Amino acid sequence: MTERLAPEALGRAGSPGAGQLHAGIRAMAPILLAYAPFALVVGASVAASTEPWAAWAGTWLVYGGAAHLALLDVLAHGGGWMAAAAVGLLVNARLTAYAAAMAPAWRSEPMWRRIAAAVMLTDAPWALARDRARNAPSYYFGAAITLFVAWPAMVTAGALIGSHISATPVTDLVTPLTLGAVVVPQLRQRPVAAAMAAGGVTAAVTWQADTGTALLLAGSVGAACGVLAERAR
Repeated sequence: MTERLAPEALGRAGSPGAGQLHAGIRAMAPILLAYAPFALVVGASVAASTEPWAAWAGTWLVYGGAAHLALLDVLAHGGGWMAAAAVGLLVNARLTAYAAAMAPAWRSEPMWRRIAAAVMLTDAPWALARDRARNAPSYYFGAAITLFVAWPAMVTAGALIGSHISATPVTDLVTPLTLGAVVVPQLRQRPVAAAMAAGGVTAAVTWQADTGTALLLAGSVGAACGVLAERAR
């Protein structure tokens, strides 16, 4: 009889979890190429900030490029730190839908693994691990850790060459193209489709608003609809 592996053993050398961890790393590697232009744009916004060191620190404190850009946009338009922080949190509210979708596969995991997964939760690793039937936590960790290490490095590079990036006409298209490339393949999942549809409609309605307000409304409405769809399912 095959011995059942405890959750803590996932990720050890020679275990199924170790293979899934490496598979997650390999799966994330090409996605980093898609994220690189987005990270460079975020880095350019960091460099243009009146407090570049504080803005750069937000790479870890506000883990998510869309939320980070929205926060910097609010500050650039004269908003205070409290308002900017609220916008960043609400844009990242879509992660509640992701967390709800992940919950069944993580119930048996130790608390420290669940906390680490929450810290690194964002669009790409969630999307990659969404359809994993076995050892999803280990696969997720491989993908999430890879992005968690690479993202700050790419944002820092963008901050160093920010003036060149800001002058490129297509930079406004980078954010939606990057997020779309990650999320669109998941649209067959009802909660994701509901969140994207609601966010898209909200974005269309608020097209004349500034970037921070539009992202805030689209993110919060999309997240709410995604959570409701997940609960209904």
